[in-house]
Amino acid sequence: MRGHDRQSDLELAGGRSAGDRGPVVRTDRSASTAGQAWSADNISAGAMSELQHSAGNKAAVASMAGQRQQQGQQPTVQRMLKKMKDAVSGGRSAPQQENVRVGDETLPMTRQGAFYVFRTPQGGRAYIHDVAVVNGVVNDDLAPHVMKYRMGGLALYRGIPRHHETWHDVNGAGVIPPLGSGELPDYLTNNTSFIPFSPSEGIARAAAVATRGMAERNRAEYVRGYTRSNENFFVGLVATVVAGPNLDVGFFNGGEVQIRGPVRGFDSDHIRMSTDVQQALTGTPGNPPEPISENRPATPTDEQKKEFEQKHGQLP
Repeated sequence: MRGHDRQSDLELAGGRSAGDRGPVVRTDRSASTAGQAWSADNISAGAMSELQHSAGNKAAVASMAGQRQQQGQQPTVQRMLKKMKDAVSGGRSAPQQENVRVGDETLPMTRQGAFYVFRTPQGGRAYIHDVAVVNGVVNDDLAPHVMKYRMGGLALYRGIPRHHETWHDVNGAGVIPPLGSGELPDYLTNNTSFIPFSPSEGIARAAAVATRGMAERNRAEYVRGYTRSNENFFVGLVATVVAGPNLDVGFFNGGEVQIRGPVRGFDSDHIRMSTDVQQALTGTPGNPPEPISENRPATPTDEQKKEFEQKHGQLP
């Protein structure tokens, strides 16, 4: 499982500054009001004063003064509040809905970054990556998983090897924490609050027994207590959770579905050095059984551990 699209920043629309003035009217000659669209709403107090000193604009001044008196202060306050609201929202209207076909159903969704998004009645949000949507239809590889999620029964699996950064949280505290804090799902798990799972148990089991991680320090043999001779030593675990419509879930493809973390309430299947290889990879024991310890990296020497710690810090 792998595990970058973000919502665009809101653009702030600022109003005029305190030093801005309304239309400038020359006073060295009469200014005609013909064709002008001035009103009490779009001319400043300073411009009003200048207009009063121009004989040709006395009628316009009287008219606008009447407008101000009729309008009073409340419309002005309302206009100010509207400007403030527009500044915060960027002057944008609500996102437009698009109808997207998922299996036999058509669901109204909005766009957020690279995702089609819909809310469930139970309070969850579903994020469907746009690579899985063609001509308004979610592909057949992903649609069944979306439907199971809506019905409350999508089983998902996550494989966590002993050398993973979250191992002690998962195995000790019973919580799967995210590696990032981003609002949207992301293939780069350090950027998001979503945690990658898979609808495929086989994919998760392969991840649980992986001997290398994404970082150079994530190596199976460089963890505390590692030895191939200890049959009870944990190699990894497979966490199973049922994702329902009360959760925020990101759908990428048939092999990766992400859940917003932290995730609790999952079942764990531990893989030890004594676990049969076939059982570790498929969940079904082989015949004859072969302990996975025979396929693990060799136990490093004390000198090798020391060199590793000098480069990467203490063993996890």
